[in-house]
Amino acid sequence: MKKLLMMVFASVLFSHLASAQVINIPDKSKQHFAKKYPKAEGADWYNNVTSYLVKFRMNGNDCRGHYHMDGTWDYTVSYISEEKLPKAVKTSLSKSRIGSWEPKSCAMVDNNKGEHLYRVERKKGVEEMFIFFDKSGKEVKSTYKI
Repeated sequence: MKKLLMMVFASVLFSHLASAQVINIPDKSKQHFAKKYPKAEGADWYNNVTSYLVKFRMNGNDCRGHYHMDGTWDYTVSYISEEKLPKAVKTSLSKSRIGSWEPKSCAMVDNNKGEHLYRVERKKGVEEMFIFFDKSGKEVKSTYKI
């Protein structure tokens, strides 16, 4: 009986610890977030050991804000459908090396350098690639993974 109680206690404790994160979000991050995204809904903060992440919804889109450990904002990803891409980006994407690949995700990315980019993720078999475009449809950078 004692062993059973210890096992039950341990499982409850570990399940609680697994679902709860130790979150010490810097005030600097929280203040920046509140000012930059006053219409954000359902903000949920995470401590990713090397950075902070806040998941939220805004304007009907799922978003992810990324912050450095010192509390400064790095970038925000707002997931959108490909239909919402600017026409120039759609045209460039269709002519790109991944134009015929299977769509995976699409997002707007704003960063601390003042850039507003569109990120398109596509896959073909085990290959996956992100291509970043500016609003004029110019490819800015890409990342490839297998």
